Amino acid sequence: MLIALVLTVLIECGLSLLFKSRQLTYSVLLCNLLTNPLLNLFLILFVAFLGRDYYFVVLLFLEIVVVGIEAIIITRTTDLKPPKALLLSLFFNAASFGAGLLLNAVLI
Repeated sequence: MLIALVLTVLIECGLSLLFKSRQLTYSVLLCNLLTNPLLNLFLILFVAFLGRDYYFVVLLFLEIVVVGIEAIIITRTTDLKPPKALLLSLFFNAASFGAGLLLNAVLI
């Protein structure tokens, strides 16, 4: 779980630097410190109870929830409006999710 958190923080905070806003980068860091461990914990628990057959369904559901939660956090910790915060959250999460898929494909 720690490796997933570190990689997610590096990718998403790295991308947030493109927007040249310390406030946004701090917000993205806060988002990931709050949501990434919970997402991974819930994913482990759901798979333990439902089985691996539901892994991607549960993962997709949890990722959608995380995008929404992080959009709310970004909205409340920056001066961004909700639609832009939602797009940024989606962008950051899609990038880290895609990197995770790529990393898994390479390692497996």
